[in-house]
Amino acid sequence: MTSAPERAALKVANIFWLLLAIAFVVAPHAERLPVWVTLFCLGIGAWRGVIAQRGMRTPHWALMILLTLAATSATFFAHGRLYGRDASSTLLIVMLCLKLLEMRSRRDALLVVQLGFFLVFTNFLYSQTVAMGGYMLLCVWLFIGTLIGFNRTGTEPTLRERMWPAAQMVLQAIPLMLVIFILFPRITTPLWRLPQDPNSGMTGLSDSMAPGDINNLIRSEKVAFRADFPESIPKNESLYWRGPVLWDFDGRAWKAFSYPGILPREKTGIQELGSPVEYTVTLEPHGKTWMFALDMPTSIPSEGHLYGDYQLKTTLPINTLKRYQVRSALDYRSGLQLSPTLRSRLTRIPKETNPRATALAEKLRADFPNDKELIRNTLRMFNAQFYYSLEPPRLGNSPVDEFLFDTKQGFCEHYASAFVFLMRAAGIPSRVVTGYQGGEVNTLGNYLIVRQADAHAWAEAWIEGEGWVRFDPTAAVAPDRIERGMDMALGPVGIIPSLIAADKFGILRQIRFAWDAFNNQWNQWVLGYNTERQQNFLSQFGIDGTDWRSIALWLMIGCGVAGGGIAAILLWRLRDKRGDAALMAYLKFTARMARAGLARSPHEGPLDFLLRVKAEKPSLAEAAGHITSLYVTARYASPQPTMEQITALRRAVAAFRT
Repeated sequence: MTSAPERAALKVANIFWLLLAIAFVVAPHAERLPVWVTLFCLGIGAWRGVIAQRGMRTPHWALMILLTLAATSATFFAHGRLYGRDASSTLLIVMLCLKLLEMRSRRDALLVVQLGFFLVFTNFLYSQTVAMGGYMLLCVWLFIGTLIGFNRTGTEPTLRERMWPAAQMVLQAIPLMLVIFILFPRITTPLWRLPQDPNSGMTGLSDSMAPGDINNLIRSEKVAFRADFPESIPKNESLYWRGPVLWDFDGRAWKAFSYPGILPREKTGIQELGSPVEYTVTLEPHGKTWMFALDMPTSIPSEGHLYGDYQLKTTLPINTLKRYQVRSALDYRSGLQLSPTLRSRLTRIPKETNPRATALAEKLRADFPNDKELIRNTLRMFNAQFYYSLEPPRLGNSPVDEFLFDTKQGFCEHYASAFVFLMRAAGIPSRVVTGYQGGEVNTLGNYLIVRQADAHAWAEAWIEGEGWVRFDPTAAVAPDRIERGMDMALGPVGIIPSLIAADKFGILRQIRFAWDAFNNQWNQWVLGYNTERQQNFLSQFGIDGTDWRSIALWLMIGCGVAGGGIAAILLWRLRDKRGDAALMAYLKFTARMARAGLARSPHEGPLDFLLRVKAEKPSLAEAAGHITSLYVTARYASPQPTMEQITALRRAVAAFRT
């Protein structure tokens, strides 16, 4: 059994409050943690609850050492290391649980709470959405309420006595938080870099494409990026968002080629035949290096490079929200010259696979010597004989042959793959381009939302005198997919689109737009508040955002004003409480002590003052102790003292003589 002081310090209710707060902050990690960690946390939490409920002893130190070694080893084997984002988060969670298990005193409990606050931060390593920010604020609120319980003496605090003061503390911290957020100098690189774990990939396009890959993506409603157009948004059939370009085919899958050439920023070789469009992309993190731009980008963001196959890429993987401005030509001409080496590579196909498709291409070439005529007839063949389907039959080792001659139904990757194979077999240089097509216009914010469901694949063929020309065989089979979007072509895919389509009044769609517009503003002004935005914002108030000394000065001034304002409010509230009956009675007592030659200092609490009375005025110690006990009970043991407590205190003060 635990000793009396331990039981007094660690009340059962406070321990269960701590367990609840830890459960809330660990919950978002559950989906990305190894299963054993979730089971470990649940087991340790239940064990600690039983110890608290039954007053049992905490585990022996030898058992705690064994559990620590086992948890550390399991973390290492699960992640292959003990550092990095995922491994460090796992290690922190299991060690927090073990500290919770061995917790014996109030000091241990306060340490666990502080670790809980740090665990709040780890959730932002994975997500910085509005929802996650609100949820973590709730976790902070719970931890503060838990702290209030551990620091309470006397009676057990009620729910309101925990959470209302905790809410006030959170609200008091908001002005200071805003000042620091706005004025703290931004830097171009993170203060630290956690290595990304190999098993922490993100949803999105890949640098390879096999039958079914993009088909899986279209079932995801996750946002890939958003695009703001200062002028009108182009028509849906013009919205080809260029991503990974795939060069090499092994008979089943297409793969990207690390093209060595980076185009100069001034001369990309892309001719703008019409009026270009300018827009700003807010790209969600996807863990890869490619950026997305409308076909064809003619300006290059400062943090990106344009490669020889017109892929827009960064040097480092995009693991945080990225915002960049681009100009694109929707009507263009590019790549008028093609070297023999590239021509050879772009007409290469594996000879031992898909023999029927190769024979078809040879027949097409014999019938149509002109490249453009051959392409037009191939597209007419797709239009007349093939069907667009999200659930095509599975393909075997010769997917192009089976698709062209057996199943004749498929998704965009089937058509793009078969088309490029036929073109190469016919001697026309060609390649597969993947990215996104179309998007949904948010009428509330007048910007474009491009989701993973808009993932698409099309083809590029090199035509003598015209260069690279885009051909989309999917448009020949299902023109509604390109002109009006996926939902118009095959109906809504997924639960949310189905519910929105069933809502005849459009209420759900407007709610969805409102929430996304709010998220878009959050991305721009909170997650996207970088050095440039900070400088632009501060310049509106005459602050030089490029001078760190100026920013530091205004940061100190802002913190002083915010802190002074909070202090003024608290002092005003304290002044308002001077009418409290218990405090007024106690002040009469301290006034009499001052006349007796023992004045209470402003910083001196009632218990500290009593200790000084006992040391300097032993003859008054008993009466002073009785008055102090009555005052502390009436003032701090409950939110509102009873009339009996006030009466007893007043009588004791009235009877006090020096």
